[in-house]
Amino acid sequence: MQVWRQIWLFLCAVGLAFVALAYPRSHDDVVDATQFSIAFFATLLTGEAVIFALTFSAASSWPSLRAIDGHIAFREWVLIGWFAALFTGCGLLGDNATSATYGALLFLLANIYGVFSFVRLFGLASIGGRNQLLRHTLADALARQGGNRGGRGNMGGSRPGSQSPGLEHDPIVNSYLGTVSQAATGNDPTAIRHLVDQLVEAEVPVEAVDDAVTVHLDVLHRLVRATLAGGADPIQVVSCAHALIDSVIGHCRRLSDPAPPLGALSRYLAWLANTALLMSVRGVASSRAARELAALTTDARLKILRCVDPDPKSAAHQDELGSILTSPLQVLLWTGDFTEFHGAHQASALYGTYEILTGTKFMGNYWDGASILSQLRQSLYGGQGRVSTPEADAARRVLGAVEDYDHFWALVSVTALATLRDARLPHPPELIRPEFTPDHQLLGAYLRTFATHRYFTTAAEAREALLSLVCRADPPGSASAEIRHARGGRTYRLPVPLVEPQRRPAAMILAVACRLAPLAPAERDSELRDFLAVLPAPALQATARLATRVLPGAAGENDPVEAVVTGLAVLQLVGAHTREGS
Repeated sequence: MQVWRQIWLFLCAVGLAFVALAYPRSHDDVVDATQFSIAFFATLLTGEAVIFALTFSAASSWPSLRAIDGHIAFREWVLIGWFAALFTGCGLLGDNATSATYGALLFLLANIYGVFSFVRLFGLASIGGRNQLLRHTLADALARQGGNRGGRGNMGGSRPGSQSPGLEHDPIVNSYLGTVSQAATGNDPTAIRHLVDQLVEAEVPVEAVDDAVTVHLDVLHRLVRATLAGGADPIQVVSCAHALIDSVIGHCRRLSDPAPPLGALSRYLAWLANTALLMSVRGVASSRAARELAALTTDARLKILRCVDPDPKSAAHQDELGSILTSPLQVLLWTGDFTEFHGAHQASALYGTYEILTGTKFMGNYWDGASILSQLRQSLYGGQGRVSTPEADAARRVLGAVEDYDHFWALVSVTALATLRDARLPHPPELIRPEFTPDHQLLGAYLRTFATHRYFTTAAEAREALLSLVCRADPPGSASAEIRHARGGRTYRLPVPLVEPQRRPAAMILAVACRLAPLAPAERDSELRDFLAVLPAPALQATARLATRVLPGAAGENDPVEAVVTGLAVLQLVGAHTREGS
């Protein structure tokens, strides 16, 4: 709009030049007209100065002076006034009627333009006007970053859809984020609400969606950090966080591949719940702040789950019907992210995964010990129970052979086990929420979703599986390699780095061990003990330390083998009610 405005101004100035050439006025006429024009010009200038002084702070970088100037056209207005004074003065001194007339006409144009500038500035005096300006300013900055990335992608640079490397250096985005931090640390709920509204209401093109999601998650983290460590009002922050999360989900719906940003949001929310618990237990964060954030994470992850599940149990509105994910690779990427950090509803997520990959519903109950991954394996690769739907055919093409299927889900379980919540921490009663509890049976149910995926039965086969996890590289075209390519290096500025499963050897051993652990008290643990007994001492001790941290009961054992075996006994809590009734 600013460019078109400048073009219009230039055309008007050229047109007035022809008028001055055709109809030059006398010296007295020019002086009389100019006196009134200058008086009106000075009045407008004084009015703008007063409004500006009363509305904007010199210490504020958002909105910036450049953004205000671009909105009210102040520089163009002053420039026209300067040219008017120049031509008028030169014409009067040089007795040039054409120049003096042109200057007088330019003063009239400057006054018309000044009224426009004054009205625009007066609109900024209200909070609604400022929010509109800032919303457009932020949207333009994100669109510019998206356009720059698209240009580099067309020249063989960064891949379209990836996060722009120039985003962190954008002055407008940095000014906005700095203002968010100031409002959060200053505990200014009104300013926080307006800043969040400016972001979520900004209309960005689809090529800038990844950058918009990055800013959304950055703002979310800044608000959460201020709540946990800075004393910001948790009620207001949670309200703004819901708006940010809804906006991220809305942006994801516009992407051809929504899995990376949706997975990043899922991982962050799970990490946030654990962080809030830890900081509350250590006395860093107030119990009120931790309680509100824990409730936020469980509600938000359930909202994400409803958007992914093709047939959710309930839907708040029409958009939650049908899955946001459209391909097997997308659901595999998202599932791996959703099951990290012991997040709420992670076992329920596998129901939607099963339906997307097979085109059929899983009717079992994981609380009763039903194995989703084993049934999925049977549906995709079994003999008698093999499913022949188009969805299943697409899933088999992505996952490859049955050995590749087993390898992929074993790696997913490695990351899930490595990021389980610390079982040694006390769980304050005020932080208990559905799917976010210290209940050992719930932990056993989560762990059992992977432990029942038993593609080996003996200690010797388990050692071969462990060797495959440690040494096997993902070939091009495999599900893991394609997921890594789909991420495209996008980190979304989150404090939750992605760690490859191969860098977690202790979790690899525990992932294999849990597939040998007894699922019922009557089952023997000899194969599990045989597998653990031949491990190198450093590897076994590292596994025992991990088990001590994430599995209940393991901390009371001094022997590493006993620590792992005792910790994995949590699997036997699942389905106990059905065994007792049989």
